[in-house]
Formats: sequence, C-alpha cells, structure tokens
Amino acid sequence: MKYPIQVLFREYFEGILAAVFLALFLRFFVISILYVPTDNMEPNLKKGDFVVGWRLSYGFPLPLMRGERLNAKIPQTGDLISFRFPGDENQIIIRRVVGLPGDRVKIEEGRVFVNGAALVISDPTNQVIEGSSDQNYEYPIVFNSQVEFKEMQIPKDRLFVLADNRFRADDSRDWGLVPLKNVESEISFIWLSMDNSSSGLRILWDRMFQWVH
Repeated sequence: MKYPIQVLFREYFEGILAAVFLALFLRFFVISILYVPTDNMEPNLKKGDFVVGWRLSYGFPLPLMRGERLNAKIPQTGDLISFRFPGDENQIIIRRVVGLPGDRVKIEEGRVFVNGAALVISDPTNQVIEGSSDQNYEYPIVFNSQVEFKEMQIPKDRLFVLADNRFRADDSRDWGLVPLKNVESEISFIWLSMDNSSSGLRILWDRMFQWVH
C-alpha cells in the first residue's frame, strides 16, 4: 500500500524531471540564448543585449555529431547567425552572412559587392542600409568608407561574414571564413537588454522582445 506522501513525492519528482528534460531539449536542439558583449553588431545588436537564436532554421542538430544536421540548410545572405568561432570552437559569436559558397565577395570604399552587385544604399533618414532588392532583405549598418577587401570566391563549405559595425574588423576580413558545420542558430529577437554604464546597471525596456534584422 502506497501512502499519499509517497504518491505526492513521485508526482513532483516526475514533473521536475520532465521539466528539466524539456529545458535541456530546447536548449541543445531548438534555441540558443546568447549575450552580446561588444558593439560589433551595432546598430542592430548593442552591447548588453541578450538574444535568442533558432537552431532549427538550418536543420535539426544531431546529438554527438558536432555540426551535422538532419535536413541541413545553408544560411541565406543577410541572415544574422551565431556560430562556433573558427579559432576557438568553445566560443560562440554572432555575425552577418554576406557571402555564400560559390559567391564572389569584395569591398571597395566600404561598399560590399557580391557577384558584382553592390549592396549598400542610403535611406531618407541618412542611415546606411545594406541589402538586396533582388533577394528582398536589408538591414542598417555602421558604414565605414575606409574598408577595402580584395575579391575572393567563397569555397563550397564556407561562409563570409561581417560585423554590422564596419569600424570593427572582427569578422571574415580579419580571421577568415566560417565553416558551415560551425553554424549554430539564426538570431531571432532580443529578449533582454542591460546597460552597464557609470550610472549603474539598468534594464533597457524599449529593447526587450524586439525582432532583429
């Protein structure tokens, strides 16, 4: 005969175990939660943002198969992605996809050219927008007219990525291309943003739950 306290304990234990299993499943196979420690991705992501990435955008990650995915898909030009840094795969960083396998990429006076077509335009508010009318994507950047990069063709298993803040060269201009197997997730939205200035730590409420370009 089971006593009520035993039944209650088992129910609580099973509930907690199921919640832990679900949380781990979501964390390793569905979403990634990342902190933005620098201003590399301004104006879209700011230092102090916490963002959510969607792992399933590029296929289902297979357990214990680092980088292998079921129904794998290649990120698209303009996607904001997280990936394992090629120089230290324990480090996850966020950058913008600019060149896909087979593309020819170059930068002249800050303007990015992909397969001969320039991406940079300006909108009526004088904010520099990078995008492609043919592929229907655009996003604001911090423009730097001093950036130059000789044309290169992207190998079949690599991506060319850039920081949105073009004054920061911490991207493929500096440390090279990103292997497709290193891609972790597509960044979707900001769920929390903190400002750690000299006046103290505060929450930036206006940035919470903002979708990112």
